[in-house]
Amino acid sequence: MPSPRRVETGAYLESGNHRLALRVTIRRRRAVATLAACCSCFGSPLDAQTTATLDVSASFVEYDGFLPSGAAVFSSALRHDGRSVSAGGAAGWTVFESGNQILQATAAAAWLNSPRSDRWRLELAAASGISKYAEEPVSGHVLGRTRLHLLRERTGGWLSIATGSSSGDSAGVPLELSAAAWSLQEDLTLVGTIAAVRLAQYRHMDLQGTARWTRAPVELEIRFGARPWTRPTAEWSGLYGDASLLLSLGRRISVAVGGGSYPSDPIRGLLAARYVNAGIRVRFAGADAGQTSAAAATIAAVRRLAPDDTRRARLEIAPSGNPRTIRVYAPGARTVELMGDFTDWQPVALMRGDVGAWETRLPLAAGVHRVNVRIDGGGWIVPAGARPESSEFGGQVGVVVVR
Repeated sequence: MPSPRRVETGAYLESGNHRLALRVTIRRRRAVATLAACCSCFGSPLDAQTTATLDVSASFVEYDGFLPSGAAVFSSALRHDGRSVSAGGAAGWTVFESGNQILQATAAAAWLNSPRSDRWRLELAAASGISKYAEEPVSGHVLGRTRLHLLRERTGGWLSIATGSSSGDSAGVPLELSAAAWSLQEDLTLVGTIAAVRLAQYRHMDLQGTARWTRAPVELEIRFGARPWTRPTAEWSGLYGDASLLLSLGRRISVAVGGGSYPSDPIRGLLAARYVNAGIRVRFAGADAGQTSAAAATIAAVRRLAPDDTRRARLEIAPSGNPRTIRVYAPGARTVELMGDFTDWQPVALMRGDVGAWETRLPLAAGVHRVNVRIDGGGWIVPAGARPESSEFGGQVGVVVVR
């Protein structure tokens, strides 16, 4: 199975993707730890979400200059998403056809400043990782990132600088400068990035675009890019692109497939490659099967601190029947989630219904219930139709009476 694309964000743990475990430099037979930064926060159950996944997958990959190879991959990830502070980790085990194995572990943290302006946010992130391939010594690296986010209601962008150190074949002090712009259009997220990288005598520039379409139970992401120049010129350059599909089979099980090509990455020790892969994801916690895009997760993290224009969301509960139809009206929303005492405070993704409406059917006994909703991965809010009340964890929760 191939290495995933270069992580784009300091606010997301890419390791939730089942392709984590193959960030490996086969050319020099030395694995380099996956670099990621996660967007997980410490907060109350109403302001945060914990996600835990286990992925089992298989891949067929052809690295630049090497024969094709198959591999089995087992990986797990844990992250806790909240409003401003983040932390998470992941581990992976990869077994190649040759019998060689990779063992990897990563840890990361990120912080987004509290709102002081409607137009910008500051993010600070750090990540470290270690990896061991076959009989080679353990290698790894540490990176820190500073990113300035500029945002409007449905568009935004960022400027970023990252540096740190790496050991092993990719030893040195890297420098990565990047800029991005994004747009949210109903079910579609569009992201464009430009990045310049320096490591010792190596230089390259990447231009990349990502299109992510989400409509339950499907999540489709297409990435395409170009590396117009490198130094030295003998290094890899050209066009690349891949696609991934995540299909939810229920609340806990999803199927993930993907294929395409990606470029080399000297900082993270990746060779250019072509690949196809397929696997199963088991979700133990969290409402999402797992976002495939680091950029998409960064946007969600920033929007959690954006001025909240989603309080127009309105909750309705069917007056009879069991299970009852629960409907949230949120015009323009891309995703809507609900959680309450009747879901054991586990987020439930609602399905798109009539224009502006999202709904689900859940067992709901008569009586007083507490509930909150979340729009487009933002903060948990009290919808219209529920009475705001201070929660025992801080913040507010909506109270509704079901007859």
